[in-house]
Amino acid sequence: MQVVQSESCVSFDGQELKEYALSSDEYAEIMDIQTDMMKLISAKASKEAILSQLCTRTESYLPNSVASIMLLDKESGFLDVCSAPSIPEEGIEALNGLCPGPGGGSCGNVIYKQEEQYVSAIKSDKRWDDLRDLADAFGLAACWSRPVRTDENEIIGTFALSSFEERTPSDFHKSLLAVGAIITNVVLSTSEENVA
Repeated sequence: MQVVQSESCVSFDGQELKEYALSSDEYAEIMDIQTDMMKLISAKASKEAILSQLCTRTESYLPNSVASIMLLDKESGFLDVCSAPSIPEEGIEALNGLCPGPGGGSCGNVIYKQEEQYVSAIKSDKRWDDLRDLADAFGLAACWSRPVRTDENEIIGTFALSSFEERTPSDFHKSLLAVGAIITNVVLSTSEENVA
């Protein structure tokens, strides 16, 4: 798979990435994540192992945060957790069956509005109205989420970073989320091909 490089960000071929202003060190970090994930894909590591590693690596660049990948169930229309290695089991159970909508949190709004959602202060943001109790129970203060799109541009899920403190994403964090969403699609489509 060819890697396409722009002046400020990187993406896998066939997916467009917005350009963000990144330092040379940040750019190198993005490249490192992509390289490491591609090595795992090439080594035919399991889907679960790759996505877990992707979440863990993404979290390492934002202290006091957890990463998660949710997939849309086409039949029910709800979101379920696919990977979230740092979220406790009770948190995963609470998130499973998330209903997309205007008050459905960052990930629910990604599906509802069909675009990325950056919530910097959950306690005062209407996009979290239906999940306020869940956020309070687990101490979530901010959540940024990107759509996971297929090569045909269909949204099949979300890639998110949730923080235990209020914060606004930098261009680097937005790039991490964008690349994470693209890698998630690559991993899912590759695992489907291997099953076929």
